[in-house]
Amino acid sequence: MTLTPLWFLFAAVIVVLALHVWASRRTLRTPAFWLRAGVLLLLGAVALQPAIVGSEDPPTPTATDIVLVVDRTTSMGAADYNGKRPRMEGVAADVAELVAAMPSARYSVVVMDNDARIEVPWTTDTAAVVTFAQTMGWREETFGIGSDISVGKPLAEELLSTSAQTRPQARRFLVYLGDGEQTMEATPASFDSLAPLLTGAKVWGYGTQQGGRMTLRSDTDELVEQDGVPQLSMINEGALQQIADDLGGTYEHRTGPGGLEFWSDGAGAATGETGTPDYSLVWLLALAAAGVLAVDGWFTLRKTRYARREVSV
Repeated sequence: MTLTPLWFLFAAVIVVLALHVWASRRTLRTPAFWLRAGVLLLLGAVALQPAIVGSEDPPTPTATDIVLVVDRTTSMGAADYNGKRPRMEGVAADVAELVAAMPSARYSVVVMDNDARIEVPWTTDTAAVVTFAQTMGWREETFGIGSDISVGKPLAEELLSTSAQTRPQARRFLVYLGDGEQTMEATPASFDSLAPLLTGAKVWGYGTQQGGRMTLRSDTDELVEQDGVPQLSMINEGALQQIADDLGGTYEHRTGPGGLEFWSDGAGAATGETGTPDYSLVWLLALAAAGVLAVDGWFTLRKTRYARREVSV
């Protein structure tokens, strides 16, 4: 049990109780004296603000931060998703499904092409996240310098580290969306340093082993060609699985919309509430004081009626 005394109220009750005892010193054995003394003692207990201590379980994290790392290199325009649709169309569909399943989360989007950029800073505006995924398109081949599937890792780590510092109770997830095609000669960097910052991770891969032809941009049918021959882009599931392993997450090959499994949507504002709250006894004491006062009032009324009858006789 805990006490959080209101000392000014407690002192006032003690003073009134002392005056009551002094004023009633000749009638200390009467019911009225003890009833009124009982009311004052109960009010004194109310002033001490007693409460039963609740449990001290660790706080339950309720906020959720999700970093999306999206490959938007030219190969993501290859038409081998869900038939002959661009891979980026699959990205847009899956982002929309994720947001619909976890609407209370906070999102940030890192895109990767020639370099990496935070295109959507931390936001709870899920409509903006979906709109961006539907309209970002892919890098035009004529501006490409090759692709590095790990170029977005430093920015993702920066976002997750900031989340860990500013919202330590939040759950943190990362979703990587790409085809795993590494055209630069350098070996992709490992994502393993992100794992300690994460509650969970998913890697979604787009494309086929047979490959798909790529258009230069989303607004043209002109194909990416070399010496007049249309070029093919093929998914690299081994590279995507390696990213998933580094992150401590799971890899899933995405060939059409729907059918995704998500984490539970326990998002919202992170709270500092711990376990079961303290149970205040104040209202019980106040109710008891009101009951005793009602009994005293009943005795007083009864005594007054008796006195009136005596006077009228």
